[in-house]
Amino acid sequence: MLRHTFQMIPGIGPARERELWVSGITDWSKIPLPLLCQRPSWLSGAHEERLAEAIRRLENALSEGALNVLVRALPARERWRLHRTLLNRTVFLDIETDGTRDAVPTVVSLLHGNTIELFAAGRNMDELPDALAKWPVWTSFGGVRCDEPWLRAAFPQLPRPELHFDLCPFARSLGFKGGLKALEERLGLIRPDAVRGMNGRDAVFLWARWRDQGNRNALKRLCEYNIYDTVQLRPLAAALFNMAIDQIGRESGAADFTNSVPRLKVIRSEALRSKIDQLLAAL
Repeated sequence: MLRHTFQMIPGIGPARERELWVSGITDWSKIPLPLLCQRPSWLSGAHEERLAEAIRRLENALSEGALNVLVRALPARERWRLHRTLLNRTVFLDIETDGTRDAVPTVVSLLHGNTIELFAAGRNMDELPDALAKWPVWTSFGGVRCDEPWLRAAFPQLPRPELHFDLCPFARSLGFKGGLKALEERLGLIRPDAVRGMNGRDAVFLWARWRDQGNRNALKRLCEYNIYDTVQLRPLAAALFNMAIDQIGRESGAADFTNSVPRLKVIRSEALRSKIDQLLAAL
């Protein structure tokens, strides 16, 4: 979707971007325009040259991996369009806390590619900042408001990502309400029975049982719950990304164009079950 995006260019907002698509100017490769193109009336020769120069800068930033340039160029509401392009530089994450006012992290899991990393307080939590530093893009659900500030309070040296893609406001922009679990259920992203129906209060209770009683089963259940909070983010992000493209087609009158835009494969968390079992068995 990134190379179909013209809102990264000063002077082009949603309306002008739609005009470009409808006129057949559907991606960066269409610039400079052929002489016979039915161009929008506002696209003068001078404006076209500025457009071509801006696209050259964006192409250079993309090839050089200058994510800060790409992120700053996009309006915040449209940064979801980077998701497919940046997947190989993305880490999905979720955290649990002790339930106190200070929200001390107890368990954190990360997913990148098909690798899952698990961090627990009193074990290896001090390794988390270095693990996150490897990834310039973080994807979470509600993490901008909660997870990242809580982690930053616990780890003042925590690096800042080039982009924190929060799926919660993204889902709201598509008309969804409710929390992560309700959204998963609505989209058919079902969790295993062992953790289905659990919530943050259960996570606090399980941590207390492990901390106060040394109950290893409680720790395993807590970690399993947290891991699913993380691994469900990847199929959720893909499903929402695809829906956003569909919505653009409906609202822009450019459905013929958006129907040709490749969708993301929704890789369900069941594909990671054996890896999750191995992690839990090692606790």
